[in-house]
Amino acid sequence: MRRLARSTAILGLGSIAAVIAAIIRAKILAAWLGPEGTGILAQLSTLTAVLVPLATLGVGSGIVTMIAEARARADAERIQRVEAAGRTIAWTIGGVLALASIVLAPWLANAIYRDATFAWAVMLGAAAVPFSAVASVRISMLQGHEAVRSNALLTTIIALVGIATIVPLAWYFKVEGAIVQLVVIATVWAWLAGRMLRPHTSVGPRPWGIDRDLWRPLIRYGGASLLVGFSSTLTLLVIRSILVERLGLASNGIYQVCIGVSSMVMGLVLNSITANVWPEIAGKARDEDAADPMRNAVRLGFLATTATLTALIIGSPLWVPLLYSDKFVPALELLPIQFLGDFFRCAAWMFGIWLVPRNRLKPWVLFDLVYGAAMIVGFLLLEPRFGLKSIVIAYVFAHATHMVLHYVLARRRANFRLGPANRRLAFASFALFLGLVAWQPRTLPQMGIGVVVWIAWLLLVVRKHEWQGIWRRARRHLPGAPAA
Repeated sequence: MRRLARSTAILGLGSIAAVIAAIIRAKILAAWLGPEGTGILAQLSTLTAVLVPLATLGVGSGIVTMIAEARARADAERIQRVEAAGRTIAWTIGGVLALASIVLAPWLANAIYRDATFAWAVMLGAAAVPFSAVASVRISMLQGHEAVRSNALLTTIIALVGIATIVPLAWYFKVEGAIVQLVVIATVWAWLAGRMLRPHTSVGPRPWGIDRDLWRPLIRYGGASLLVGFSSTLTLLVIRSILVERLGLASNGIYQVCIGVSSMVMGLVLNSITANVWPEIAGKARDEDAADPMRNAVRLGFLATTATLTALIIGSPLWVPLLYSDKFVPALELLPIQFLGDFFRCAAWMFGIWLVPRNRLKPWVLFDLVYGAAMIVGFLLLEPRFGLKSIVIAYVFAHATHMVLHYVLARRRANFRLGPANRRLAFASFALFLGLVAWQPRTLPQMGIGVVVWIAWLLLVVRKHEWQGIWRRARRHLPGAPAA
């Protein structure tokens, strides 16, 4: 648990800059473009999120696992071949998809915006696809090498580039500039990830192509990851396109507050923990051996997710107008429900975190397809009655279903048990989320009560030795602390 927390903290600290950059970008777009402009960019980002997994054929998780396994055997030649295959797939398929998107831009614009005149936005955004695909594959390679510090540094530099580019581009070119910034970030990310990877790769020319014996494992991992990623992002794209058609781009912009903050926090928590846990589980001999690292991952995930998201709910009457604008205040009613869904999302991910490194891909894919179906059906049934709120209610239902499926499987196949401490943490966290959904603070006195309840939750769930560990780490950074 201590090693996992330390490695996750390194990645988390590196991601703080990314969170700050995302906050600055959200504020600039909200102030200069408003809900409608934010809605335009949100749709394009969702389309890109569908295309990038297609461009990588979903091989990222397979690359992490295969490099980790090869490193355990000191097989440098296999590592080199896996990396060559990843590069070949990303550049080739990414380039083809970018060209296809440009050609089909009017049709795609009509599908996601219900307006073919937005074809220019699709054409601009398409240029980011191959670079995003290459960056994604290279980050997977770094994770396979367990290059925690390199990943953290990469995230920090990209965040600084994002801050430096969004202001002039959005100020002078508005929506068009904000889309160009996405292309700039993807390009720099791909190049810089390649630089970060060099210390971990063999000296000499880097090969190109895919060896025949790698096709089967890559397609196996990639097909499963592709279905999972494609299902999730396509589900969101379909729902948001219906949302644009029925409620307009402005409502899509309001919902972006929820999905934007949710993506930042959950991406930080889940990716940081997964980057450390996947290689560890991949090296285990049996499924049952994954139970212990899973329990550590569950505990760290629940603590980080609940502490962060409930604090954001309590402070939302202050930060939503401050970081966005008064036009986005309607998002306050959606945030507690969205974040309750994120709690279930964290639980589902941690209960299923063993599946990919243990090569149990069929249930991983099946459960994600069930999630996508539950999300779409729930939204379509609820939208006529609840309007915009229906999307976050459907999100809760879908991830709760996802969580139950993963927990039952982990309990049966990996002999996973939460344990008393994690069980208390789970129930206390759920109760806190549920309370904030039923009663959301809106005034300063109410926010003060919320802070008191939040502190009480923290005192209840954090164990004595965990407090002691936090204190020891904090003392090292105090003035006058002895050198390590």
